[in-house]
This record gives sequence, C-alpha cells and structure tokens, in this order.
Amino acid sequence: GNEGIAALNYSLDYLNMVGVDKIQEYLQPMIDRLQQELSGNGKYIPLTPAGSQSPIVCFAFKNAATILKPKLEAADVNISVYDHMIRLSPSFYNDMNDIDKLLAVLKSI
Repeated sequence: GNEGIAALNYSLDYLNMVGVDKIQEYLQPMIDRLQQELSGNGKYIPLTPAGSQSPIVCFAFKNAATILKPKLEAADVNISVYDHMIRLSPSFYNDMNDIDKLLAVLKSI
C-alpha cells in the first residue's frame, strides 16, 4: 500500500539531495577496481565494457551458481549469481572494504 509510496518518496528525496552525480563519483572507483582486479585472469570474463559508468558489472564464470554461490554465502557476501554469470552492483551503502571482501572471495577460487 502506501508504505511503498512513502519509502519511494523518501528514497527519491534522498537521491536528489545527495545528487546522482555524487553517487556516480563515489561508485566509480569501486566499479573500476572490480573491472581491473577480475578482468584478464582468465577465470572471470568481463561482460561489461571496461570504463563503463554503469553501476552494474557482470562477468561470465562457468558454473558460477555451483562453484561461487556457496563460497560467497559462507563469507556473507551478497551478489547476484546465475548459472554462468555474476552481477556486481555496488551501491552508495557499500565502500571499498566491501569490495576488498568480495575480491578476496572471488580471487580465492
């Protein structure tokens, strides 16, 4: 009901107050780091072009759901994991410590 509308209204007010450009500026180093650290090692095949300003970064990884999901869950890391792909979407509530934790799990595989 109306709870969703109230939450959306608050969220939009917050986003407008902070500024979408500031959020992008905050997220870009995290996105760039994910791209740099995971690309080129042969395990994670980038699906999102390098230099993208999208808040979403995707990589192909064969059998991701079987291989990665249990290890991510054990490390209390929450990303979208599909059969043969992972989707990383840092947000304004994440920081570089979260990226470090995620990369530690992904690079250990």
